[in-house]
Amino acid sequence: MIRIRTLRILWTFYNSFIVSTVVLSAICVYMFTELGPGALTLITWFKIFTSGIIIYYINNYKNKEFYYYQSLGLSKKQLWGTTMTLDFLMYVLAIVIAFKQV
Repeated sequence: MIRIRTLRILWTFYNSFIVSTVVLSAICVYMFTELGPGALTLITWFKIFTSGIIIYYINNYKNKEFYYYQSLGLSKKQLWGTTMTLDFLMYVLAIVIAFKQV
């Protein structure tokens, strides 16, 4: 079971780039509502590609901060795996909600 401390550490990490991922998801949802369900594959690949750019940027920009998280017991893979899974689940939820309204 995940401890509260671990959740706080993950939130601290995700908080450093949450604005960019939420804006990106909002753009994708807007594109989905404008273009329709036929463009879902293209929009999802756009989301994945731009998330990769965000990951690359954060890895280079905050390279030294990963030692902080590692000393707290979380590896780089755990940080990225958890936060990107959460981000993608929020994206899917937003697409499902938008699909019901289209």
